[in-house]
Amino acid sequence: MNQSKFSMPIIFTLLSLLTISFVLSLFLLQFLGALIFILWLFEKWNEKKNMFDIIFLSVLLFGFIRLLSVIFSEFPSSSIESLYKEALFYVVLVSLPFYLKTLDKDKLFKLVQIFILGAVAMSLVGITRFLIGDVNRAEAISSSYTVFSAYLMVALGITLYFSGRIQSTRSLLYKSLTVFILFSGIVASLGRMNIAIAVLMFISAIIFKRINLKQIVVLGVLFSALSLLYLYYPTELISERVTNITQLSDRDIIWKGAAQLVYKHPLLGFGPRTFNDIFPFAEQFKDRGIGGWHNDFLQIYFESGLLGLFSFITFLIVTIGTSINQIKNKKIDNELRSLSASVLVSVSGLILSSLSAGFITSVVLSILFAFLLSLLSRIEAEKKILSK
Repeated sequence: MNQSKFSMPIIFTLLSLLTISFVLSLFLLQFLGALIFILWLFEKWNEKKNMFDIIFLSVLLFGFIRLLSVIFSEFPSSSIESLYKEALFYVVLVSLPFYLKTLDKDKLFKLVQIFILGAVAMSLVGITRFLIGDVNRAEAISSSYTVFSAYLMVALGITLYFSGRIQSTRSLLYKSLTVFILFSGIVASLGRMNIAIAVLMFISAIIFKRINLKQIVVLGVLFSALSLLYLYYPTELISERVTNITQLSDRDIIWKGAAQLVYKHPLLGFGPRTFNDIFPFAEQFKDRGIGGWHNDFLQIYFESGLLGLFSFITFLIVTIGTSINQIKNKKIDNELRSLSASVLVSVSGLILSSLSAGFITSVVLSILFAFLLSLLSRIEAEKKILSK
């Protein structure tokens, strides 16, 4: 494991604040990410060189292709924004794995629990704002409903699959209530794709016995109460979303535009953040606020071409493969393997959600993704120690 020049209480406090800041405050998230990176700059090189694992290198390749697509962009004035709007992802991905590797397993598990508790608190904030009519869809303080629901979806995946000393130190209701609150926040955000993914996560947790029968019974009671609440208190927006479940939300127009542009600039794309410059059917959108492809794979292709898309898919494959190898490795203790499984489920959820939204170019969700990658990097370091 790594050794830091700074005291552990300082490092752990900063990491804890970072894990609860995702949808609490964008300024706080950016400030903490930058501060942790600045501290990392002063660490000894002999300690920092351990960061060069396969996950970091695969993301570095993606970042290099993104930089090339900025340099050769068809619309430089639009693409230049990505240099500072996406920079935090790479900054955090350099420094965060280093500091997670300074934590022993007890502190690592405590940090994950702090992340879950922060998500529960934010879910309650979003649900409350929705119920009192402050917002039409549940969202937190500094995020849109799409970012909010994706964030809760990641927290739900970790809660369902991570067994790290939660059940032994908490009552039966702890995990059940946590799952219920997170799932309710996702439902209140009214994002159909993320609701479907959350349901799949829950079903998979039952199949793989990540929740026991008593917890299923408690959750059944809680979800039944939630269903009754909707029957007596249906909102107009919820009813509309349920009635129009097959509505494409202008995505049919997006795909029509994609078909027209697909063979233009296939190698490096048009450049990052050029959707408004190149999309041919913008006047047909019902939602005039659409400014992206609502699909990470389309977005990366049209912004960074085949090179960008292949590098993006490569590091996703590396991420999933790393987690699967960790889960299969019997030398790694069960708690770390369950943490890796929770990351695998959460990353899979983000990938599925990226088919209708996106995470890799989102300021908040990309940092959340960096947090998940850093957890895998920390477990990978443990595996290397055990294999010696």
